[in-house]
Amino acid sequence: MRRREQPREVPAYLATGGRTRPRKALPDLLTRLVWARVETDGGLDPPQQALLDAVKGGSLTLADASAYLRLPPTAIRVLTCDLLDLDLIQVVLPAARSDISLLENVLNGLRNLKDTA
Repeated sequence: MRRREQPREVPAYLATGGRTRPRKALPDLLTRLVWARVETDGGLDPPQQALLDAVKGGSLTLADASAYLRLPPTAIRVLTCDLLDLDLIQVVLPAARSDISLLENVLNGLRNLKDTA
């Protein structure tokens, strides 16, 4: 018998107030959310508060936040933009992908070192 997954406590469309697009571009699921400040005025919606609590005291990627809160990445992006507007969190974009020619040059240099040793 297959075990049924528990349904989400809050449907995604309610978590975001019906919004489907974030206000700012958050390009990558590896974008890291970092907790920015302690004090809040207590006026957050429960999904916003849940995301802030998940990030509190550390950092979390968008993908991890999505899995932890059991909401789709799009909903996490919308909630993240809400918390960014309130200066409660910051985002750190993932490092740019390395240029393939640079990696090839490093590999060739290592091969040359191996041949001379």
